[in-house]
Amino acid sequence: MQQPSAPATTTRVAVTGANRGIGLATVSALLLAGADVVATYRSTPLIPEIMEGGPCENMDAMDAERMMSVVKKYDIDTIVNLVAVLSAVGESKPTLAWKINMESMINSLEVARETKAAVFLPSSIGAFGPNTPMDNTPQDTLMRPSTIYGISKVAAELLGDYYFVKYGVDCRGLRYPGIISNVTLPGGG
Repeated sequence: MQQPSAPATTTRVAVTGANRGIGLATVSALLLAGADVVATYRSTPLIPEIMEGGPCENMDAMDAERMMSVVKKYDIDTIVNLVAVLSAVGESKPTLAWKINMESMINSLEVARETKAAVFLPSSIGAFGPNTPMDNTPQDTLMRPSTIYGISKVAAELLGDYYFVKYGVDCRGLRYPGIISNVTLPGGG
């Protein structure tokens, strides 16, 4: 006799930085997959299609207390941290890029640690450098980026590994190639 299957659970995802190209595409894909999504933004309101797709919260990812309150309010089980200052802007404002890129990441990891949520931290080919092998690049390879954005992505990957080993935080990433959106204006990449 076949056992009844467990009821399906819906993933509850908070997406930080939901108003940029990757953020808009991520929110749309998650909604299509049936996830409950809370799209967050800091200063620029989200486009109507995203605002109509589910709850939206004005939240600065640099504010750990606010992030915690949003995660608890919606019983979030996955945080997707898409907040980043990209290369072009980062090179002209390196301390700002480091502060935003790393503080939003550490806040996501700390909130996840305290609430038992998972974290998705996108990385980038910016994590590589000019000395990284260009063909058949292995997962673990020489990573000596030449931009503050790339350096922050390497640091974020290492932080994700650390939080997994030290605290058991389910932290996953993906190194995206350079991405051009057909929906939003360039964001400083």
